[in-house]
Amino acid sequence: MNYLIENFKKNVDEVRSFFMKQESAPTVEMFGPTKSTKSTIMTELLEAASNMLLGYNVGDVAQTTLVRLVLMLNSRMDSEDVIVRCIPYSDRETMFLIFLLEIKKELKRFLYEMRDELEDCHIDEKIVKNILNPTNRSYHCYEYVITDESIHRDFVKMMEKITQSIINAPELLSDEADAEYKSRRKINKELKKSEVYEEIVDKRFHSDESIKESLFRWYNDLVDSLLGSFANDWNHIIKGENGCIEAYIACGKISEKNSGVIGKIIKGIYDEKSAYSLVFDEVNYVTAPSSKFIEAYDVNVKQKKLGNTGRKLKINIIDTMGVTQVSTERDDISNEMEKVFQRPTDAFLFLCATNELPTTYDECISLLMSKRKKYENKGFVICRTKADEILRNKLMNQWRKDTGKNEIDEASYPKYLQSAFEKFREEQLECNKEKRADEYTICGGLPIQYLCTAPDMSKDMRKVFTNGELDSSKVFFILFDIMKEIDKKYVGNNDRMWLYSTDLKNKPLNISSSASALSTTISNALVTCNMQQKNQYTQYDRNDIVYHWNSVYCFYNKLSWGEGHETRAAVYGSFKLYLKNMIESWIRKMIPKDDMLHDIEISYKYLDTAGIEETELEKLKETFTSTFRNLVSYNWNYILGKVAKQLSYDCLQSELTQIFSNCSYDCAFKKSLRLFNQKFSDEEYWKNHLLNLVLQECDNILQKMYVFDEV
Repeated sequence: MNYLIENFKKNVDEVRSFFMKQESAPTVEMFGPTKSTKSTIMTELLEAASNMLLGYNVGDVAQTTLVRLVLMLNSRMDSEDVIVRCIPYSDRETMFLIFLLEIKKELKRFLYEMRDELEDCHIDEKIVKNILNPTNRSYHCYEYVITDESIHRDFVKMMEKITQSIINAPELLSDEADAEYKSRRKINKELKKSEVYEEIVDKRFHSDESIKESLFRWYNDLVDSLLGSFANDWNHIIKGENGCIEAYIACGKISEKNSGVIGKIIKGIYDEKSAYSLVFDEVNYVTAPSSKFIEAYDVNVKQKKLGNTGRKLKINIIDTMGVTQVSTERDDISNEMEKVFQRPTDAFLFLCATNELPTTYDECISLLMSKRKKYENKGFVICRTKADEILRNKLMNQWRKDTGKNEIDEASYPKYLQSAFEKFREEQLECNKEKRADEYTICGGLPIQYLCTAPDMSKDMRKVFTNGELDSSKVFFILFDIMKEIDKKYVGNNDRMWLYSTDLKNKPLNISSSASALSTTISNALVTCNMQQKNQYTQYDRNDIVYHWNSVYCFYNKLSWGEGHETRAAVYGSFKLYLKNMIESWIRKMIPKDDMLHDIEISYKYLDTAGIEETELEKLKETFTSTFRNLVSYNWNYILGKVAKQLSYDCLQSELTQIFSNCSYDCAFKKSLRLFNQKFSDEEYWKNHLLNLVLQECDNILQKMYVFDEV
């Protein structure tokens, strides 16, 4: 791999090719409540130098930054070699909208709280902090901002000007709000004064275009300042076809004593004062697995007589923010889970400490059951961590009950540990329909796993259990089982083939289609569907109804996750909107699956066939074609669900962002409904996106049927 690292510094095609190959490896997303020891588990997978760096993302209570980490492990690399790829948000407006919504939320709260003292009302540091470090942890930048006097001063001055503008124009806020409340209260006794204030603040915020412009300038300056910190450190800045930056990439060597440019970037991003959650959506950290992980992999391959003997260990691990990091309320946990399920992956590893509050664990399990469609075609494993803590507590509690003593003697220790382990297994791990029906369903019948994650605590236990049951390195074998389960999803009981490409820029196997004529027919039919059923959403575009800001806020967030939203407002307008489901029902009805599948082929143009005999090659093609068609057919409903989500949000994201950035909530909601009707009534919208999205999802399946390797 050393030659690739050196080539990477000089040749962007080399690094693009490397990531294309790495992304074909099994991808596992780890998630769970805060303090489930995700970070501790990661340390088992890496050597010390990388652990030291990534330890900057571990806090006493929570992750220090909110940028998602993808650990990309490849045993062809040396342990001191590291590639860092930072992926920014698709455009600055995407994150800016989130920033804007948090400002509005805080101003609404603050100005209503100060309603009796508006003439003497001024922005204080508490307000600044609430805006820059919102409670929902969508980003944080307060600690960074206050370290730069100029940036901090400009923000305070700007917020003060905005606040005074909202308070005083065109008349005192309290005067207008009180009069409006008094008038509307006569009609609806359930109206709250706070709601009137929120509505007027929202309208005034957007009545002056200079407010958004000044905020965007400040935001841009902040982002530029952050990017400027690493301006000379990137080996490559990769742009897409539209000219937007897709990734910032740096490569270097690290050691326990000197981490160089890689250390500078990682420490900068994961520093407690970092504001890079405003800039980067994801960080990829690429290096070699730990020597113990590689050794365990090689042993596993030999013992199980797997067909990939001699292949290198490649795996991607996604580390996410704890689902209880915002709060332990059901809605907040649910929202964090939705974010987890947005990122493409092959399998999920749900981690939850055995000493977690039962109510939190049960809430998580309940939510996972309700969201089964999100992962039903993925591997799923539940793992209870901190098993060593529970085992120690169980054995000591029983010892005290039997003897009244606080310190167990050496001779009795094995017996009490064994007893504690049996009780632990029965209570926490038994996966059957009677005892743990929900967990059984979520895991698809796979056993609930467990991990000891405090080696200092479990060292005496491991003297009794010498079979590795209580070793923290058990995570290796959990991952191996998940990798095997991923293979089963795509190639049955066989191992995925490892294929090579003749071209740096292309994958060995690709999708081709002759379905353009069919696409035109389907597009026409979908325009008709919208004509017949558009009242499902256009009925809410009414000038005589005002929609509450929080209803619209929830609608927009859920739309971005592929979820619908329903309100039951007593004072404001109510709606029931499930756009993704609506489009999914249309395309299920209008796309003839068999005809579409008939027009989709696998291209073998770039497959490296060196060393493959002609008869063997034909057999390979036949097997791939047959398996691929069966997989697409089996996953057809899942594919259409993914396509529907993209058609209802992703393809419209840029335009929706502009609408919600420029308009008050009520106005933005109604404008978004008109945008939907405009796009769904346009044959070109469907022709430009539908077939490409279906092919993209089919290609995602194809690329998981093999591992793309280096020559």
